[in-house]
Amino acid sequence: MAARLAAPRDQDDVLGRLREAVADATVQGADRLPPERQLAERLGTSRARLRRAIDRLVDDGALTRVTGRNGGAFLTDLLAAEPLAPELFAPQPGKVVRDLDNPDGVPAMLAAQGFTSRTEVLAERLVPLPHDEIARRLGMRVGAEAVTLLRLRFADEAPLSLERMFVDPRRFPGLLDHSPIHSLYALLESEYATQVTTVTETVDVGDASQQVARHLGIRPRTPVLIIRRTAFDAAGAPVEASVDMFRADRTRLQVGTSDPCTRLQVGTSDPRTRKLPL
Repeated sequence: MAARLAAPRDQDDVLGRLREAVADATVQGADRLPPERQLAERLGTSRARLRRAIDRLVDDGALTRVTGRNGGAFLTDLLAAEPLAPELFAPQPGKVVRDLDNPDGVPAMLAAQGFTSRTEVLAERLVPLPHDEIARRLGMRVGAEAVTLLRLRFADEAPLSLERMFVDPRRFPGLLDHSPIHSLYALLESEYATQVTTVTETVDVGDASQQVARHLGIRPRTPVLIIRRTAFDAAGAPVEASVDMFRADRTRLQVGTSDPCTRLQVGTSDPRTRKLPL
């Protein structure tokens, strides 16, 4: 968070600071200014003085006020510009590409893209399987004993994703003897002769809870990518079921297909519904 500025000398000083904030927002590609309370604190002024400065820029045509729940002070030039500008064809640099066609785990994915990878193991234990959807995906029954792994992934030492995974211990006996497990896929291949060859994933956007936000280093209710995954071996048997929450500001999804009948499952709790043609 930017440091609070010293109190402005007069209303013209507030106006000058607001013009700088508008210029900064333009450079960053934002379409609106922050909420009044937050912006007033940032500029070191009162909300009354800030409103007068905003009114001045509205009169000058630099800002446009929009009322309502999703309203605010919008940058007029960006508001009037065509949506989906050609510049959007250039991917934002520095993001991790989450390739939905590639079954590799997160450590292998990061290494392939040149990021340094680190995993913080938050929990590894046996638990009664808590949900019928997890049981269905793994071919188990609710209440049966399962291994659960909770891990925080880092890319270049910054939090990237939080992952909760469930595994059937009957299939992989002694799995927790290998604790801490940083890469399950690598462990299964080396110790259990099991390789993940295919995955089924659904993608949603949701808000980070306070607990998730704390681990990912973001504000509560910040949008995150929610990826629900079931992994299978070469014989089609389920290997693991998991939910990953990725920071949306650090992740770009990628998917490709050579099959015109292929579908990507998006935005639904039921993977059998709402399939979008690619």
